Amino acid sequence: MTNFEISGADAPKRQHPISILFFIVKIGKDLVYPMIAVLLSAAIRDDVPSWWIPVIIALYVVAFTVLGVLSWLRYSYRIERHSLYVEHGIFIRKRLSIPRDRVQSVDMSSGVVQRLFGVRKLVIETAGSRKPEVVMNAVAEAEAERIRAAMVKDATDGEAPDAGAPDGESEPARAAVEADRISSADSHASGSTSAARHADAAHRLSPGRLLLYSATSGRIFLSIAIIGALYSQVEDILGMFGMYDPDAANAMLPRTVSGWIAVAIVAFVVIWLLGTAIIAAKEYGFTVERRGGKLLIRRGLLEKKQFSVALERIQAVHVHQNPLRRLFGFASVSLVTFASIRDDGQINSLLCPLVPVRDIPALLADFVPDAVWPDAFERPGRNAVTGYIARPLVVGAALAVPGLIWIPGGLRWTALALPAIALLFGLLRYRHAGWRLRDGQIAVRFGGFNVEIALIPRRRIQWLRIKTTPLQTRRGLATLQIFTASSGFAAKWQIRHIPEPLAEELMFRLRKKTDVPPAP
Repeated sequence: MTNFEISGADAPKRQHPISILFFIVKIGKDLVYPMIAVLLSAAIRDDVPSWWIPVIIALYVVAFTVLGVLSWLRYSYRIERHSLYVEHGIFIRKRLSIPRDRVQSVDMSSGVVQRLFGVRKLVIETAGSRKPEVVMNAVAEAEAERIRAAMVKDATDGEAPDAGAPDGESEPARAAVEADRISSADSHASGSTSAARHADAAHRLSPGRLLLYSATSGRIFLSIAIIGALYSQVEDILGMFGMYDPDAANAMLPRTVSGWIAVAIVAFVVIWLLGTAIIAAKEYGFTVERRGGKLLIRRGLLEKKQFSVALERIQAVHVHQNPLRRLFGFASVSLVTFASIRDDGQINSLLCPLVPVRDIPALLADFVPDAVWPDAFERPGRNAVTGYIARPLVVGAALAVPGLIWIPGGLRWTALALPAIALLFGLLRYRHAGWRLRDGQIAVRFGGFNVEIALIPRRRIQWLRIKTTPLQTRRGLATLQIFTASSGFAAKWQIRHIPEPLAEELMFRLRKKTDVPPAP
């Protein structure tokens, strides 16, 4: 730890000793498959005595424990001049320096174990990496708050970002950092009036809206699908262990159609209620606060989480409506930051889980003044309909053909519903498509069964691209792709199937940062 010593700096510190448990669990996850392979090899070999199996398990447990303790002893951190220095590694030592100006978010959470010992989990994410740069599983609450305050840059701090990008930073992240440098002055100038009006604001999700959000989450239907897929494999899984009795299973099955319907309804309700409870516990007590140039978001019942982000790090605002929430006039609002987009394309930084659409303009004015809710959208022409329905129809037809062949009896004709659903999806994509260039931002509306809107400040756009397919070329259409920076890769938004001259005009206006069309 002497390598860490710098005059006037904090002394190197370690995490709470309970973090040893988390290190052991992590090491166990990394080595579980080799351990299983060794145990299976020992179990099937005739020349290995049976008493060797518990010995092997005991050796692995001892190894996990020793490595966990060493990981804790060899992990240290300190704060020096608005930078976080971390040194870790048992055999291969790694040193990490994270300047405050590169930090995109600081997430604090408290699971059951952390709450028992009065500590917090701290996750720090930066540009240039898809994974968090720093994960500390057990830091004292006061120490976690100190680190968060030191590492989350307030837009009102008035400090210029460090020159140059860190070594190894990806090109999208490097471009994003450069854009932040260029636009920070504009951010202070354009947002100073709004910041003065709304220096502080707070919003808490009411219990009623929490329940509605949880009950209308699409993740519940995903859970139902997963459970259904697993149920179909129960017979095979239990049979492998000799735990499946066909006669007993058949005796428990309903004998009538109405019985099957009753079972399906009960199962659906139980899963729905369970999913609603899980989501409600996750988002319980959701509160967002604006403190100057920072947003502080808290949520969670069993695991309390706290997320901090500077306003100047927000790349875009994302609004999402599924069919159920549209029915009630509600939507979810999320923030797009460097760290908020996962590899599967989902956005996981909620600004407000559930808010009436009519209240979104006020919500944005209070918490994200750079984002403006559009009063209307421009729409693609009728010649774009084919472009929106062609791909879904091809996919639907491709899935229907195997169904017509393999589904037995008269039920095979149900496969024809797939092209019909695909056609409906394509028509909805066309109906929902739209854009609006105004108030220093480009708003993009898209989606099929769901409706999504992205509000992208022009100064956050990293690059633009026009793409054409053979079908578009024949119709004189094109797709404008808009890229904003995210964690190690770019977030992409698209305005599909618009006249190619219009796509070029929009690109020109976005590059020149003007709402006025170019002169003819």
